[in-house]
Amino acid sequence: MTNKPLLGPRKTKDDKKLHWEGSSEHLRKALDLSKIVTRRFQLVALAVCVGMAAIVVRLYTIQMLRTEDYAQKLATYTRRYQTVTTPRGEMLDRNGQVLVGNKQRLNITYFPPQGISDEKEWELARRFSTDYEVDETQLGTRDLKDLYLSLHKKEIDAERITEEEMAAYYKGDLNDNDIYYLELARITEEDLQTLDTDLRKAYVVKQAMDMPSSGQTKIIKSDVTVEEAAFLIEHMEEYQGFNVDFDWDREYPFGTMLKSVLGTVTTSKQGLPSEDLDYYLALDYSRNEKVGRSGLEKQYEGLLSGKRSVYDLAYDENGTGYLSEVNEGSKGYDLELSIDARLQQKLDEILTQVLTEYKDDPLRPYMDRIMYVLQDPNTGDILAMSCMIRNADGSISASPTSIYTDAYAPGSVVKGATVYMGLDQGVIQPGEKILDNYIKIKDTPIKKSWKTLGWVDDVQALAQSSNVFMFNVAIRLGGGTYIENNPLQIDANTYLLMRSYYSQFGLGVLTGIDVPNEAVGYMPGKLANAGNTLDFAIGQLDNYTTIELAQYVSTIANGGKKIQPRLVRRAFDPGTQNVVYENYVNVMSTLENTAALDRVRQGFNACVYGGICYGLTDVPVTISAKTGTAESFINVTNEDGTTTRYDTTNNSVVAYAPAENPDYAMACMIPNAWVTGGGSQSNLCLRITNELTKAIYNPDDGAQNSETPVQPDSNPVVPTETPALPPTPDSNDPQTSPEPVQ
Repeated sequence: MTNKPLLGPRKTKDDKKLHWEGSSEHLRKALDLSKIVTRRFQLVALAVCVGMAAIVVRLYTIQMLRTEDYAQKLATYTRRYQTVTTPRGEMLDRNGQVLVGNKQRLNITYFPPQGISDEKEWELARRFSTDYEVDETQLGTRDLKDLYLSLHKKEIDAERITEEEMAAYYKGDLNDNDIYYLELARITEEDLQTLDTDLRKAYVVKQAMDMPSSGQTKIIKSDVTVEEAAFLIEHMEEYQGFNVDFDWDREYPFGTMLKSVLGTVTTSKQGLPSEDLDYYLALDYSRNEKVGRSGLEKQYEGLLSGKRSVYDLAYDENGTGYLSEVNEGSKGYDLELSIDARLQQKLDEILTQVLTEYKDDPLRPYMDRIMYVLQDPNTGDILAMSCMIRNADGSISASPTSIYTDAYAPGSVVKGATVYMGLDQGVIQPGEKILDNYIKIKDTPIKKSWKTLGWVDDVQALAQSSNVFMFNVAIRLGGGTYIENNPLQIDANTYLLMRSYYSQFGLGVLTGIDVPNEAVGYMPGKLANAGNTLDFAIGQLDNYTTIELAQYVSTIANGGKKIQPRLVRRAFDPGTQNVVYENYVNVMSTLENTAALDRVRQGFNACVYGGICYGLTDVPVTISAKTGTAESFINVTNEDGTTTRYDTTNNSVVAYAPAENPDYAMACMIPNAWVTGGGSQSNLCLRITNELTKAIYNPDDGAQNSETPVQPDSNPVVPTETPALPPTPDSNDPQTSPEPVQ
């Protein structure tokens, strides 16, 4: 079979031209290539002309019509801004006395000129270290090794890095960081001795000049004298990039009083704390910016820090940077604290006197600290809070943060909550008498009160501090039946019910005080036996902080409202005095059984007038109180490194005055008040409360009588614009402010 092509030429009789089988009609026409090329060229030329015209129009628009607009955009894109921290807001006590202020200081700063070389910076560093006093002792071993390495790197690499190590480096088994640490390790102490003092001083300056600062000026020497600043200004041509500026430091007119609670601020050199770096950078802080690091400085950073000044950085014809102000900054807002400086000073004085007086008492060898809180029970205002510690050398130092971080077994002061719980649960009745003798559970030691009290009711049990009465409350709560010398069966979850009641008073839970790092104390898990439940009822199990005890007694004093303690009452603009932030009184919960609470209040009052709190009867106002003692222990390290355990007793007191419509609530804790076995000693918390109450109502320094503390405004000012108050890391947000108590 012959294959016929699909498409091929054939001739016809009528037409001698070629005809193509299968072709369309237009393929039969002769091709005119010149016309096709000409047409395409014309189209391309037209497109090019249109494009060129568009470019010309665009260039004309940019260069002639919108020159200023684009020049401004270019300047914006290439502009470098620098922020300058303004002075922080001050902290004042409730009467307007400054607790934390600012003092101005002079700094010598440096900003690298354009194109400056490392050699030129070394030259400046050497000149500066010659003209100014520089402390080279701040350099550590690592700093000195870095200095030596920068001067002798080629020598170290050639002589102290082995061929095998370099081969591993080129192979990829070691990286630059690995080689760097090998270089440091090969630098000896003898090498460091070759670095002379002048070189070390220059390196201190060079380190400051090289400090990363996110485009900010770098502080080379802080807090310089006027003469030192004047010298630099006179020799500015020799110190390209150097300048003098003003800065501020915190100052404390009352010295160390409450300093750890007020908090600290980082220096410009320290900058943002590493643990909170990402947090502050997200808020547009500069790396070398001062921020609150602890206490109220950290808690209220958003109010205290103020508005930063913004400057535009430009360079002159010599390449030296200079700043022009873009946005004017403003000082931070001032804080009005709840603290009464006079009462705080008096409280510190009393605690110091007691610790000093008993420093050589053989029965109180481990009584080295006393904690005390004075609070307004109606608002939660902390009027004074103190923890004084006697150090090993006999000196006394303050540690007020221990008020809300350190917890101890409080003892019988919690019996008010136990009585309220028993009455509210209906396991005891008002006025019901229970025989206070002793309790003996099988295979356990006898449990009893400090003495046999006989028949006592709920009020008398508080007045005389009956342990046995409280034991019976716990037994009844747990559904147990006491039979002498028999096992005692109590519902294993009774302690959970008890903790729930205690927490309604503020015990065993965070109080919410407006400072970072509040602790809740130690609370063991499931109780091992019924005896532990009985101990719980008299304050011998869970540990509480002193601020928890203050919230507890305040709840009793004010009629059942558990109020959040506060150290800051409000913030205001220092210029206009307008209130910009109000820390409203926060009622966290309310006890509903007012009849049961009234029995507790009667018991606290009877404790003073006819009970064991008689040491308060001579104060110039009616007062209610409850004492506490708790078994404790301390491990003492001996000279040979061994430890010896000593059984001790904690002392505590809670009180409020006046007994009706109280203005003040008080809580005292003395851990390890005496050594067990040497006989019972006086509860020094009673003495301290006595002296403090007299100081409140009969001030001996001529100051204004503080009998009635300042109350929150009945119609507090609500700011029209709330300032930025970001929640600080690891702290409650102080801007969340419930409505005030009416």
